[in-house]
Formats: sequence, structure tokens, C-alpha cells
Amino acid sequence: MIFGKAEPTELSCTLARMLMDQILLLKVYQYFKKVSIHFVVWFLAFIFWGLMRQFGHELVDGPDLGIGELVLIYAMLAVCAGIVFASVDVLLPTNFSKRTSFGKAVLFRTAIYFVIFIFLVVLGISAFTFFDEKELSLHERYRFIYSKEMLLLLFYCSLVVFHIHFVRELDRKFGKGNLLKMLLGSFHKPKEEDRVFMFLDLKSSTSIAEKLGHLKYSQMIQDCFLDLEAVFEYKAEVYQYVGDEVVLTWTKESGVAASNCLSAFFNYRKRLKERSNYYKARYDVIPQFKAGLNVGQIVVAEVGEKKREIAYHGDTINTAARIQSECGTRGEEILISRALFELVSQDDRYDFKSKGEVQLKGKLLKTEIYSVKEKED
Repeated sequence: MIFGKAEPTELSCTLARMLMDQILLLKVYQYFKKVSIHFVVWFLAFIFWGLMRQFGHELVDGPDLGIGELVLIYAMLAVCAGIVFASVDVLLPTNFSKRTSFGKAVLFRTAIYFVIFIFLVVLGISAFTFFDEKELSLHERYRFIYSKEMLLLLFYCSLVVFHIHFVRELDRKFGKGNLLKMLLGSFHKPKEEDRVFMFLDLKSSTSIAEKLGHLKYSQMIQDCFLDLEAVFEYKAEVYQYVGDEVVLTWTKESGVAASNCLSAFFNYRKRLKERSNYYKARYDVIPQFKAGLNVGQIVVAEVGEKKREIAYHGDTINTAARIQSECGTRGEEILISRALFELVSQDDRYDFKSKGEVQLKGKLLKTEIYSVKEKED
């Protein structure tokens, strides 16, 4: 320690610990968020099942319970389902569902859920037995496990799982959180938003494609885009995949906060470096990407009839694309607009350097752009 200031190594360790604590808190928050979502889904599913048994065909002579007791039992089961299924989501290898077909991934998870269903049914029967005032033996209750009613219950729960995965896939298709907004009609009429956009493009894509051939090149792009999971912890949303280019977006608040839009790029670069041995062995290439970023007001709207999409229109997104094209000309891996620079320039993790005003294609006025580099520890 000198003059009461921390040595660089000590400061780095402190910052690293703070970052790890933030990541841990984020993971805990995400876990409990998954638990709460599963709880709501399965609580409603169990309530619906109870209503079908009560007002539909009474398949078995169930215990004479009041509504309050039934709701309590279903809530208990939903809590168990929430904890168990959220844990399954966390513990199952994420790469499995990303690197295989949707059908195989669903079958794999359904097989695991099948075992969990048995556990929950046994738990549920025990709960009903506990609350039942009639003195019925456990044997009479557990006969349900081997009955036709059990098959019907498993079929019902399988339908619930299918719909959970179906909704998840739709949400991934339209972008996380956008499915609900579409159902509510949020994008039916064009609306203005302030957003950050990043155009992320593969360097030397033409020469790499010629070297690998179109099939292997496409496989490499798939791997590169799978590794984009490195940007999602920084609240990035995927807007579009266009060939070997991907367009990421943030709300203005989430993109600027803690310089998430910049951290996402450098974390993705780090991810590709960590997997350089894999890319070198499989493709004899270590992919590198360049990025252009801009922030500003755009218009978002739902477009299309046969194929619906959420589209962004406006000069903000066009400028981001033009800034990205300047990366190749200037030999930079990331360039940002002055508008974004003014919002993130206080972040002392990065060095910013003005590259002057440039005449971007299609724009009347010149735009000042900045390069961004990570500071060395």
C-alpha cells in the first residue's frame, strides 16, 4: 500500500471479487425467477386438472376435501414442481438443447420430467391421504399409480411440458419477452423507443468461406452464434441473423447501464479466444468479429402477414450498420458513435479514442466515431 491507495493487483482482486458477487447474485435471481415461473404454470395446471376431475369425469373416488385444502395441496405441489423443474433447467447441460434438434431436446427433457412426475404424483397422493378424514390405507391410495388414471395424468402433464417448451421456442423466435408483447398488441401500431444497436460481423468472411467451403463455413457460423450466449448475461437481445452477421439490441437503459453493450462485445471476444483450440482444430480458423454501435430513437412495429416479425426502422439502426462497415476500413474491431460515447465514456475500464468525423454512406452530415479498447490490468 502506498499513500493509502491499493496496489494494482489488490485493486484488480477487489474488482474481480465484486464482479463474481454480482454474477452470483444474478444467477440466484435467475434461479428464483425460474422457480416462480414454474410455480405459476404448474399451480394453474394442477388447478385445471382438479377442475376437470371435479366437474368432468370422476375417475377415482377422491377424498372429500374443501376448496381451501385443495388449493393448499395444489400450491404445495406447484412449489415442489417449481423448485424441481427450475433445478432441472439449471443443472441440465445447456449445450445439449442448443446443439441438437428441437424434437430430441424435448424428448430428452420429457424423459427426465416423466420420472419427476412419478415423484410428484406420489407426493400428491401422500398429501391427499394426509388431509383425508377417512381412514383409508396407503395401499388403496397408491393403487392409483398403477391405474389408467395415472396414464391420463402423465399424458396431461406431458401436454403441459409440451406447451411450456412450445411457448419457450416461440419466445426465443421473437426475442425474449416479445411474445407476450405481441399477444398484448404492443407492436400492432408503430411506436417509438430509445435503443442501442450493435452490428456484429465476422472478419475476413469471404476468404474464410472460400477456404472452408459453404457447408463447413455454415457449420462454423452456427458454432459462432451458439457462443453468443456470452452476450446474454449483459442483457443483449438478438434482433436479426443475416448471413455471418448478427444484430444485437438493448433498451437504452439496459445497454448503457454498466456499459453492457461494450461488455457484451468484449465478453464475446473472450469466449471465442477461450474456444480457439476448438475452432483451430475443427476449422483451422479462429473467428474474429468487428462491431459498430449506435444509440438513438427508432420505431418498432410488427410487420408481415404470412411470416410475422418485429422490425425496427429508423436512422439509428442504419447508422450502426454504416459504423460497423468503417471497422474494416480503419482496422478497428469496435467503433461507436458520439451519441453512445457520451453515455459510456465515464467507464474507466475502456480507452476511447476519437477517429474524427466521417461521411457515412447515405448520410448528409458527418458522424464522429470512436474506437474502444479494454484497458490492460
